[in-house]
Amino acid sequence: MVGGVERVVQAVSERLVGRGHDVSVLTFDVASKRDFYSGPGAGLPPRDRLNGVRIFRVSPAGTLDRIHRWWLRMPGGWRTTTWLAGDEELWPFERPSGLSMVMPLALIGADVITSVNWGYPPAFWASRRNLRRRPHVAVPVLHIERPWAQKPVYTRMLGDSDAVIVFTDAEGDFVRARGAREIAVAGAGVDPDRYAHRDGARIRALYGVGDRPLVGFVGRQETAKGAPTLIEAMRIVWRQVPNAVLLMAGQRAHREQAVATMLDALSVDDRGRVVLIDDFADDDGPSILDACDVIALPSVEESFGMVMIEAWMCGTPVIGADIPSTRCIIESGEDGFVAKPFDPADLAEKILDLLADPAKRARFGEQGRAKVLSRYTWDRVTDVWEATLRKAAAR
Repeated sequence: MVGGVERVVQAVSERLVGRGHDVSVLTFDVASKRDFYSGPGAGLPPRDRLNGVRIFRVSPAGTLDRIHRWWLRMPGGWRTTTWLAGDEELWPFERPSGLSMVMPLALIGADVITSVNWGYPPAFWASRRNLRRRPHVAVPVLHIERPWAQKPVYTRMLGDSDAVIVFTDAEGDFVRARGAREIAVAGAGVDPDRYAHRDGARIRALYGVGDRPLVGFVGRQETAKGAPTLIEAMRIVWRQVPNAVLLMAGQRAHREQAVATMLDALSVDDRGRVVLIDDFADDDGPSILDACDVIALPSVEESFGMVMIEAWMCGTPVIGADIPSTRCIIESGEDGFVAKPFDPADLAEKILDLLADPAKRARFGEQGRAKVLSRYTWDRVTDVWEATLRKAAAR
């Protein structure tokens, strides 16, 4: 299930290996969200090695998970589990179950352990001080505007962490207020060489876009990611720019049913203005971003928003949602815009502004690219991770 967080882990892990470190990744046997809730998983190899990084995969619903669900049905099962987790909602036991990770965590020899992406329960088991004897660096990737980021259990998990790596200053302030120590702001990054051979013209020709204005969305097509907001905004845009095209690229398995329903409900004319690029090859990513005149990502479910800096590497201007994490990246009016969350009219206004002003698009794109090259390369991100991990391991 590859998203922005997984790409960060891969990029940093491979670079740490290149610097002489030994990296093991403990993860699940899943390829999409559906696999999280299936017994057998995706059928990927339980042991693997990718570009020098060792990978261990476990079932998202292993034996311990099945035993625990049996125990919950017993008298006192819920009460004793609540005591064990210290969480009345039993979030640490939700699927994908982290119980299958407890034994591998105990057996993996490491100088320091990280737990990445606290949106999922397995992070709880890696962070528990009484379940490990090694330093722990948290990489929570909290979407601080969302209700789930307010879980009380996170305060205890942060207290059990020797250091915390965050993606933005806003996330840093958020975890500091909850007792985090040794906070390092790393952000996410790009490999500049990856964009050297981008070919937006090829994508435009392949999908019959020609020279029409093209507004792009790349990522999970979900409500929190702003996909429905963008579709509604484009219906407003089409009234003034009827030849504009909406390009939506991402994994078909991660297209929310509500989004699919909205697309099906469009008029024949409007549906003809939409291009869907499903399950595209990773190498096509830069060309897809390069093909667009504007990238609109009105997501409220973000800790950073990697697609924005990737778009900037192609000189493409971006529009994000007006939330703290995005405001840490986009300087609205200078290198992009931020739009009111879940407000199609405001988003449409920003899109129309950029479509009508090629000079502004070029300026935003150029300034964004300069920002990325100075702040958001994988080498710089890895520097922050490496320094934080070394300091924690030294304890």
